[in-house]
Amino acid sequence: MERKKVAVIFYGLSRTLEKTIDSIKHHLFTPLEENSIEYDVFIHTFKIFGPYHNEWSSESTPVYKNEDIEKILNPKYYIYSDQGTVICSIDFEDYYKKLGNWTGMSSEMTKYLIKNLCLALYSKKQITLLFEQHKEEYDYAIICRPDMQFNKTIDIDYFKELNDSNIIIPDDQWWSGCNDRFCIGTPNVVLQYGKLFDELKAYSENKSIISERYLFDKLKEKGITIIPKKMEYVTLRI
Repeated sequence: MERKKVAVIFYGLSRTLEKTIDSIKHHLFTPLEENSIEYDVFIHTFKIFGPYHNEWSSESTPVYKNEDIEKILNPKYYIYSDQGTVICSIDFEDYYKKLGNWTGMSSEMTKYLIKNLCLALYSKKQITLLFEQHKEEYDYAIICRPDMQFNKTIDIDYFKELNDSNIIIPDDQWWSGCNDRFCIGTPNVVLQYGKLFDELKAYSENKSIISERYLFDKLKEKGITIIPKKMEYVTLRI
């Protein structure tokens, strides 16, 4: 395999990065290094000043710990946003047109999950826009969350399967669509994947927003074929 360069792009809350970083280095960064593949790290994350509560995952802490991202992850490019400011800038009611009953819970919980998805897609979009400014430097890109603890080393041969009409997605947790926490693709495909927040409002006019289903529908709409791959990981919560 000729010498390649990869962008490793993180988005979302960094809440447990201090715990997941060793697995990220061992199962993601080290295999790239051992195969002489250059890589740069990008990250967008939120700063939270005060308590943090997640009703869905039952996480709660009186003071959210804003981790030292630059020290732990050593990113080449990074963006921080005040989550409170971002929440105030989004009219979430625009996304509640078709709630449905897919959660089997109250409409308020469904709205809560849609709100969380909006924030995740916002984060993904911000760092994708930054990546777009440098995309010509890279052959491939990986998008993942900093709270993912990897238990299996990435297979470098995966890159050989990629082109501008497909994407690698974990083969589990598809629910009614496909896994939306991790992907590997070419820069052109990852740009489409990473900017899906722009299309969410129009989608919500006609369909209830389920994160995995939304991603599946959009990839299909764009003619991007999913290549499912085994990715062993767990999400570490607070």
